[in-house]
Amino acid sequence: MKRLVLLAGALAVTTAAHAADETDMKANGEFRVRYYNDMTPSGIKDTPANKSDIEGRMKLGFTLKKGEKFSAHMTMLHGTKFGDEKALGGGAANYSAHNANNGLIVNQAYGWWKAGESYSLKAGRFNVELGGGEFFSADGWNLVPTTHEGFLGVFDTDFASIAAALVKVSEAGTATSADSDPEAHNIIVSADIKNMPEAVKTANLTLVQMSKSETSTPASGAKNAQHIGVTVGGDMSNVFWKAVAAFQMGVLSKTAAAETKLAGNMFDVTVGYGMPETMGLKMWANYHMDSGDDNAADDSNNDYQALFYDSHKFAGLMDVFGWGNLTYWNIGASMTAADDLEVGLGLYGFSKSKENGGTLNASGNDRFAAFRGGAAAAKADLGMELDVWASQKYASNFSIDANLGMFMPGAAFKDATPKRETTIMQLMLAGTMMF
Repeated sequence: MKRLVLLAGALAVTTAAHAADETDMKANGEFRVRYYNDMTPSGIKDTPANKSDIEGRMKLGFTLKKGEKFSAHMTMLHGTKFGDEKALGGGAANYSAHNANNGLIVNQAYGWWKAGESYSLKAGRFNVELGGGEFFSADGWNLVPTTHEGFLGVFDTDFASIAAALVKVSEAGTATSADSDPEAHNIIVSADIKNMPEAVKTANLTLVQMSKSETSTPASGAKNAQHIGVTVGGDMSNVFWKAVAAFQMGVLSKTAAAETKLAGNMFDVTVGYGMPETMGLKMWANYHMDSGDDNAADDSNNDYQALFYDSHKFAGLMDVFGWGNLTYWNIGASMTAADDLEVGLGLYGFSKSKENGGTLNASGNDRFAAFRGGAAAAKADLGMELDVWASQKYASNFSIDANLGMFMPGAAFKDATPKRETTIMQLMLAGTMMF
């Protein structure tokens, strides 16, 4: 009997060790430190409100792979502004509050199943990256990247690679007698079309159904809105191009008292010319327009809903403005000045699409909310921005990025009270290590 027990124990240990051998674990991560120096961010000469601060972010990702068809992934993240939550007076209480508000968070946690040769399913909390980031992206410039919770299926065919997602935006919990399953969700279908003409390298169609049931606590209107987005781009000889369009319709909010319809749209077009043999020189021109609303009294909202786009990628590196009631043009150029050193510049001209409408924040890393809030209501000209940037890559996946931005206020700020007519300057330095 004793031998039988020992044999059973040895067999169990051997089986567990064999199972462990079949599980492959890989780790990856990122460490980033970023310094900002905002000079006269108020736009007011006599009260400049200068500010400088440092951000740090650490990401650790772990992937457990079981065979070829099953895996699970988790990303742990710590992102903070150095010294945040601490008063200048110091003391143990300040450190206690600081530490309590800057712990690790779970940014991603999902399982993946390769259900067949051409289709797979993901479930849990994950980034949604579609097209070129014009509608859905992780928006990784922010301290905390954007994630969604739900299910994502990918089906690959000869015609297209199709992604379909059911995302739970919010869950209100227990329904009251006036509510029916109070929640909000997005249904997303995105297709990257294949076998296009040689001049077309990218062709994406993204459809989104945005739904929310009405809740009474807190009071919130129902939503039944649709988004149609198209992205096409490519190159031919030395010319490259990209065009993005989006159309939004449906019901933005419906309560017992009123119904607000959605009617938004967006267009973004880029044309450029590259000379690879001349230090990788690229030059481009871009035009963007998205709809705005200047009549809050009617039953429609024409402000373009920017969804979860890659906010830092568009509308200037200073992130003064975000999509929504925004029109701008941009011209720029970049080149490889030396081995692994890329430099560039961009000039932007901003205006409101509707002069009586408001302006929106650029991203979760909004540094200019107070400045935008001081804009005059009936002026369309927002101003101009000049960005000069450099990016140096080193061995071991380390890089340093720098940007010097200058924002020159337009009439919407110069004619405000008080006048916000002083040029805003921003210096950004960042070091990033990937591993």
